Amino acid sequence: MRGSGDRTRFVGFTVERDPDGPLLRKDKSPPALRTPNGLIWAHELDEFFYIARAPQVPNYVTTWSRSMLKTIGEHYDTLERYRWEVPLQPPRIIRPWPVLKLPYDHPAQTDPPIGAIDEGCDREHPDRILYTLRPDECIDDLWWLYTQRIPRRCPSDPSQPCTARLVRNHAPGDTAPTLEGLPYDFLWCEHFRAKLESKSVNDKSDLIAKTVRDLLEDEAIVGDSLGVRFISRGSTRGSSNTARATSGQASPADLFSTNDLPKLEEKIPEAFLPDILLVHDPERTTQHTSGTPNEPVTYRRVEYRLPQSGGVENEEPQNTEDRVAHLHLRQTNRLGTGHHSSVYRAPLTLPPPLSAYSPTGQVTVAAKLAFPRCTAHALLHNEARTYSAFPEHAQTEYCGYNVVPPCHYPVPIGPIVPKFYGFYLPVGEDGKTKDEFALHGKEHNMCREDAACSVSWRSPILLMEECGEPVKPENFTVDERTECFSLLLRLHELRITQGSFYVRNVLIQPGPLSARPSQRALGTPSFRIIDFGRARVLAYLLAAIKETDAEKRQVERSRAINDQYFAMRAEEQQARDQFSLDMFAF
Repeated sequence: MRGSGDRTRFVGFTVERDPDGPLLRKDKSPPALRTPNGLIWAHELDEFFYIARAPQVPNYVTTWSRSMLKTIGEHYDTLERYRWEVPLQPPRIIRPWPVLKLPYDHPAQTDPPIGAIDEGCDREHPDRILYTLRPDECIDDLWWLYTQRIPRRCPSDPSQPCTARLVRNHAPGDTAPTLEGLPYDFLWCEHFRAKLESKSVNDKSDLIAKTVRDLLEDEAIVGDSLGVRFISRGSTRGSSNTARATSGQASPADLFSTNDLPKLEEKIPEAFLPDILLVHDPERTTQHTSGTPNEPVTYRRVEYRLPQSGGVENEEPQNTEDRVAHLHLRQTNRLGTGHHSSVYRAPLTLPPPLSAYSPTGQVTVAAKLAFPRCTAHALLHNEARTYSAFPEHAQTEYCGYNVVPPCHYPVPIGPIVPKFYGFYLPVGEDGKTKDEFALHGKEHNMCREDAACSVSWRSPILLMEECGEPVKPENFTVDERTECFSLLLRLHELRITQGSFYVRNVLIQPGPLSARPSQRALGTPSFRIIDFGRARVLAYLLAAIKETDAEKRQVERSRAINDQYFAMRAEEQQARDQFSLDMFAF
């Protein structure tokens, strides 16, 4: 076991209590900085500590964070002065290295903009004004010379403060406003100009100078009451990060190749999540029976909902205009095969104008398809239902660390599961989705996995992020074992069980994902739990209770909750066995 005794993530000190300090109740945790999962969070490892719940019982300790201590004030000022020399920072999302691109001025552009490089917590503070967009081509270690600087947008909500945002200097030619004879790169937004107008002459100059200094420390920038201009690298005036169109000269065979295509690790913005998937499947991997195998077969995205939500379990998204994407399936691009399904690395052409930094504008995703057996279809539908239940934070990385009970040691906050890009069903000749499992599934309720019926149904397609290879815990440090175990505990915090927790269903890939792929390493790994065909989601189990009698309904609810509780405890024991973690050693 590599470095099994050398734990590097631990709680390093104890804060002494004031004798007259309050009782720290377990059921009334103080308001503090936390990640969306609600767990205890700190930006740095030394911001965790042990603290006695009762001042008179010094050995009855719990783990707290710096922001929690600030709420009661005991010794906080002293610790901030001598131990915590940097300001208290809130948690933030860590973005993966960008592969998507979208014209900056597109109405659906996001904040941070698509294509923005994550520059770390030192630069990614809430009042950040400029983001750095990656260049079209990343040449060795000089890629940063070709980056673009893009301003943060003004908040769309008028109630949110605007802290010195910028807009492009779009005026053409000789009409463009200039500073010292050269066009401004950016102009101050209307909110900042109004703020300047309310200042005296001296205060106005001071505010401009401070704001210019805060833009980017490594840039040479000049500015006045109208805007700013760069006098070093990074000027973006006239650049537009326009999405490169897919080459019309490429042959169909080229579009099946995964060579030189980046894998998609970012979230697809809601405005571009495909409604229609044109699946190019000449080898009939989907089991389609079209007479022209070279013509794409049409699939449509469906969204699972709780059964109590309008009485509909899955439904098609309602958009004014369908967003169309293309998926290319090839048998030789198969990533792996399980007992009930196969997963393919599949080139995906996104709905325009969303594109990617690649020769064809494509990215690759993992496409999961069911075998032609009734139980395989049931498992894939259940997996899609489970992915629909995951909150966004379960697919997102955050800075800092969590303490995830019953783990005693801090762990990084990586995603629990791969990003989910939709569940797609085949479309029939009438233009409607053909959910053959919904039509015929009840006929197979008594089928077992070891005695399943062969079926001729076209397979649904589940699209998700590709996240690496199965883990080998025997090569892990004790910190990595704890981190993998914490993913399952966080899954259980959502009241979801995975259902078949084996090491083959935990993936590892080099990280950090915010770095360029060529700069990642297994020394900073990124983990995911996969394969949710046998998962159980408590919210779905409770919503499926049909009993109308109040007393009997409560009995069934209690039974479902208890069953899920014991299933989680059993799964945690299985995970400890899989990762060779002794009780209380994680």
